[in-house]
Amino acid sequence: MEMDSWWASGRPLDASPSTTIQKRHQTDTSRIHLAKMNSSRTTAQEEPLLLLEKPATNPSPTAQEEPQLLDKPAIVPSPLAQEPDNDVPVAPGNKFAEFAAGCFWGVELAFQRIPGVTETEVGYTQGISHNPSYKDVRTNTTNHAEVVRVQYDPNECTYETLLDLFWSRHDPTTLNRQGELVGAQYRSGIYFYTPEQEKLARESLENQQKKLEKKIVTEILPAKRFYKAEEYHQQYLAKGGKHGNAQSPAKSCKDPIRCYG
Repeated sequence: MEMDSWWASGRPLDASPSTTIQKRHQTDTSRIHLAKMNSSRTTAQEEPLLLLEKPATNPSPTAQEEPQLLDKPAIVPSPLAQEPDNDVPVAPGNKFAEFAAGCFWGVELAFQRIPGVTETEVGYTQGISHNPSYKDVRTNTTNHAEVVRVQYDPNECTYETLLDLFWSRHDPTTLNRQGELVGAQYRSGIYFYTPEQEKLARESLENQQKKLEKKIVTEILPAKRFYKAEEYHQQYLAKGGKHGNAQSPAKSCKDPIRCYG
């Protein structure tokens, strides 16, 4: 009975209980060791995949902002932008004059108040791209200037009168800047339509320079293709401006001009 019980226990006749326990312990230890090895192998195989998912370095603030560049319009140079302004004034006998003197809102209102000025438009010119938008011009990559194109009756208003107002409305000694507004679109410029206008403009600049210590940086160039600005820019301050406070465009009005309404 004792031998049968011993055989039923699954141990050989010459094995003692302590020997069997020791072997079982060795077996369990081996299994644990193998399990750890398998686990470590699995982890080692997975780690490279985890590393590939992580960026090599932390992105800098500049790198995080780079996608915003996609929002900028693509500027394509066009020879059309270099063509002369061949538009014709609406009223018979009227003439064009064109000026850049910083933000075109306040400049336009000032010209609207001049007796003999029959119409004003704001727009973009002297740039490299065809049919630019305000968004394009604001990138400071198109080289357009914000301008006011004036239609005037030479029987009621002289070109010299328009030049005098031009000099009084801005600082012609700051390059590509008026106050806090910086960029090529805010430069100072006189764009002539006739040889007579060019002559008067250059004489006017010489006279103005005598009054100033700093050098005048106003450019005097032939008028190129004029691109009318978006409708909401037209007569902006007369229509209420940013704050909805309309400013008078009445002829000879002397009210101070608020740049943003």
